[in-house]
Amino acid sequence: MIGRTLRHVVLGLIVFIWVVPFVALVTTSLRSELASQTSGFWTSYSPTELGHRFSTNDKGGTTEVIELTGNIFERLNKEEQSFPISGEVRSILFKGRVPDPEKPGKTKLIRKLVPPGEEMEVRKGAFVFEANGDFTWTFAEPTVPKPKNLEAIIDQDPVFGSEAYVEVLFENKNVPNALISSFIVTIPATIIPITIAAFAAYAFAWMRFPGRDWLFVIVVSLMVVPTQLAFLPILQGFSGIASWAAALKAMLTDCEATQSCAYPSKTFASLWITHTAFGLPLAIYLLRNYIVGLPRELLESARIDGANHIQIFIRLIVPLSVPALASFSIFQFLWVWNDLIVALYIGPNEGTDLVFPIRLEKQLGTFKDQLHLLNASAVISMIVPVIVFLAMQRYFIRGLLAGSVKGG
Repeated sequence: MIGRTLRHVVLGLIVFIWVVPFVALVTTSLRSELASQTSGFWTSYSPTELGHRFSTNDKGGTTEVIELTGNIFERLNKEEQSFPISGEVRSILFKGRVPDPEKPGKTKLIRKLVPPGEEMEVRKGAFVFEANGDFTWTFAEPTVPKPKNLEAIIDQDPVFGSEAYVEVLFENKNVPNALISSFIVTIPATIIPITIAAFAAYAFAWMRFPGRDWLFVIVVSLMVVPTQLAFLPILQGFSGIASWAAALKAMLTDCEATQSCAYPSKTFASLWITHTAFGLPLAIYLLRNYIVGLPRELLESARIDGANHIQIFIRLIVPLSVPALASFSIFQFLWVWNDLIVALYIGPNEGTDLVFPIRLEKQLGTFKDQLHLLNASAVISMIVPVIVFLAMQRYFIRGLLAGSVKGG
């Protein structure tokens, strides 16, 4: 009983640790810039005290009045469309000069918070407001009131909007370009290794050739090679290929006249090759362990019927290995989509070709303290992996377990 309770507590703690940051990320992305900068995300679900500046009336008026009426919320929402402000006005910050009782004939500058219902002098008029935002500005004689900006402290109701998403997706081209670049990198970098690994796994599982077991051990041991250790030889290799291609082009064409001989060493293709190389050992290991556990009688029956290795692989192995293929696809897609370090060192460094993780890293300097924009970009980057995982999760556990309990 105690062990079960402890497991539940630990599981609940893990869920809490993962869920709270996600909720904070989404909540902040749906808040206004002012709210995200002045209060924590946990305050967005209850009324929050925030300061807002409003103008008593519009400029350019020519009509003389004795009494001017209006509403603070209407004045604020006239300029703010995405996050309409509502709630209760707690006070207005009064700043002005009043007679100094200690020095007759002189004035002093004071600052104070005026509560609802209390009269205060604004441009030689009596200004009174209510908690619901209604205000009355009364003058001793007809006058054309000049607009006055006042600071209202409002107990603001929770409000959410999609302004941050509209800005990062439609007003800023960097995020859409990064999304396209990430798809260009991720889709081939997932399909290529899983295709190669499926053929290799079938060979290791059901084909006999000299050195098969030792070769499989070497492939599996490559999983322990640190990614960072391979960066230098990979970069040198791609740089050598680019130099060789530039020299070949200069030999075959007149590119020197137009200065177009150079080939970039950091391209999408270099990312495809690198991610394929890093992902193949794990893919071969998972798929081989799954395929070797398939019924031997099924393959022998296919051989008796005259099927060759290609026919067996395409018509039997691939349909039966969908859970394992889906499991690795999720692993590979999530890794490539969220990868920063490989893309930073191996991938393109031009602004229009940057993948999403690099774009997010650069937005830390671009958006600075605009947390709602940073979080909106982060949420967008999470949507695609979440969709992929939810679409293929029914194969995920089945593929992993089948490959872990059976072997050959």
